[in-house]
Amino acid sequence: MHRLRTFVRRRDGNVAMIVAGGMAMLTGTAVIGIDTASMFLEKRRLQGVADAAALAAAQDPANATARAQVAVALSPDNGTRMVNLTPGHFERDQSVTVDARFVAGTASANAAQVTVESQLRPFFAQIFGTQQVAIAAQATAARIDLAAFSIGTRLASAQGRMPGALLSQLAGSDLSLSVMDYNALASGQVDLLKTIELLRTGPGVRAAAFGEVLTSDITLPQLAIAMAGATTSNSAAATLRTLSTKLPSRSIRLASILDLGPLADRTSADPQRPIRADAYAILREAVQIGTGNRQIQSDIDLGIAGIGRTRLWLQIGERPANSPWLSIGQAGRTAVRSAQMRLWIDIALLNAPLSLGSVRVPIYVELAEAEARLASIACVGGSGNSAVSLDVTPSLGRAAIADLDPTLLGNFQQAMALRPARMVTLPLATLTGFADIKLGGTAAQRVTFSRAEIDGDVVKSVATNDIAAGIAGSLLRNVDIRANVLGIGLSGGLLTTTLGNTLTVAAPALDLVVGQVGALAGVHLGQADVRVDGVRCGAPMLVR
Repeated sequence: MHRLRTFVRRRDGNVAMIVAGGMAMLTGTAVIGIDTASMFLEKRRLQGVADAAALAAAQDPANATARAQVAVALSPDNGTRMVNLTPGHFERDQSVTVDARFVAGTASANAAQVTVESQLRPFFAQIFGTQQVAIAAQATAARIDLAAFSIGTRLASAQGRMPGALLSQLAGSDLSLSVMDYNALASGQVDLLKTIELLRTGPGVRAAAFGEVLTSDITLPQLAIAMAGATTSNSAAATLRTLSTKLPSRSIRLASILDLGPLADRTSADPQRPIRADAYAILREAVQIGTGNRQIQSDIDLGIAGIGRTRLWLQIGERPANSPWLSIGQAGRTAVRSAQMRLWIDIALLNAPLSLGSVRVPIYVELAEAEARLASIACVGGSGNSAVSLDVTPSLGRAAIADLDPTLLGNFQQAMALRPARMVTLPLATLTGFADIKLGGTAAQRVTFSRAEIDGDVVKSVATNDIAAGIAGSLLRNVDIRANVLGIGLSGGLLTTTLGNTLTVAAPALDLVVGQVGALAGVHLGQADVRVDGVRCGAPMLVR
C-alpha cells in the first residue's frame, strides 16, 4: 500500500507521456487532414468534369450522351466515368423552386443532368483497411433558346386617308399622317430592344433593367423619339420625330403589349441580334393602350376605283389579360393573341346602272381572338440555321351584309342584332339584301419560319378556310336580295338581277376595302397573321 501511494505521488516522466499522447493525436489529425484534403480536391476536380459534361450535353441535346462522354474522356484518368445522364427540360420560372425547374424527359429537351464518379485511393486510410473511396458529382446545364413573335402584323397596301384617319382617331388628335408617311412607318423596321434601351437611359425614366422600363410610365412622344433612334430607315425616323410633336402626352405602360421574357433582365441591346417590328404596328398598339380610345368613326375617301363615299365604324375590344401583341420566350409556354374587333363599313358604289341609282353595301365583320403559340425553336448548328415553329389558331367570327345600330358595337358581351340592309332606294321600289356567314372552329395549325424568312420579315397567314375568294365574294354568293315594288315584296325580277350583277362586279373592290381596314387594325376575318421577329440560340449554362 505504501509503495502504491508513493507511485501515485511521483511526477517523473509526465512530460514524456504527454508528448507521446500528443504526437499520436497530431499524427492522427495529419492522417485525417491529408486524406480529407485529397478527397476535397478530387471532389472539386470531379465537379469540373461534371460541369463540362453537362454543358456539352446541353449544347446538343440530340447527341447528349456522346457529347458528354467526350468531355469525360478528356479528364485525367482516375477511374472517372459517367454513371448517369438524364435529358430534360429546364424552365427559368421564378415562381418554381430551383429544384423543380428541371423536368426529366426527352420531349422538347433543352437541358441535361449528368452524374460522374471516380475512385480515390487514400494515403493513410489504407492502414485501416480502406483501399478506395468512391466520389460522385452532379451538374445540370441548359440551353435557353428564345424567339420573338407577333400577331396581326400584315402590312396593308394603303390608299387614300385610311392610315392617317385610323391612327389619328385612336390618338384623339390630328396626326396628319399621309400615305407616304404610313409607307415609311410600315416598311421601317424598329429594333424593340434598342428602343427600350433608349427609353431606359432617357429623361424621366428610372429603370435598371428592360423589364422595369416596360412597367414604367412612358409618354407617347417619348416612345416615338426612342423608336426614331432605333431604326435604320431615315424616312421612318423622320416621320416618327414629326409624330412625336403631334402625339398626345399620355403615359403608357408597354408591359401590356410587350413581353420580353428572359430578356427582361437585360440592360443593353445587342445590335447583332435585334428584335424587329414595323414602326406602324408598334405605334398603333401603343396608341390604343395610351388613349384608351378603341373606337373609330369616320367618312373616308379610300381612293379605290368604283368605291365612293365610305362610312366606317371600327370597335376594337380589350386585349386579353396577359396576352401581349409581341412576346419573347421559350418554346412551349409563350403565346400572343389579337384583340376582338367589330367593323361596320357602309360603302357606296360608283357607276351603278341607271335603273338602280345609288347602291350601298353595308358589310359587318365580327372577329374573336386569334392566337399563336411558340411551338419549337430548332438551333441546329447555331443561329445561322435556326428555325421557329408556331401553332396558330385563326380568329373565328362572322361576316354579314346587314344594317345594325352602330352605337351597340362596343358591347362585346351582347350579340349584334342584324337586319336586312336597304341597298337601293328608288321612287317606287326598294331593294334589300342580307347575308350572314359564320366561321366554324378550327384546330391550331403549325407554321414554320426558316432563318431566311425570319431575316426577311416574312408574314405568314393561317386561315379557317371557311371563306373563299374574299369576304365580299363569299357574302355575295349567299346574299338574299329582295325587291319591294309599290309595297309588294318580290324575290326575283329585273331589279334583283341587276343588283346581283352589280355586286358581283364590285366584289373585288369591296374585298379591298375590308382587307385594307382589317390589315391596318391588325386583325383579319378567319385569319391570323404571324411573324417571327427574332431568334436567339442560347449558349449552354449551368443551372444547378
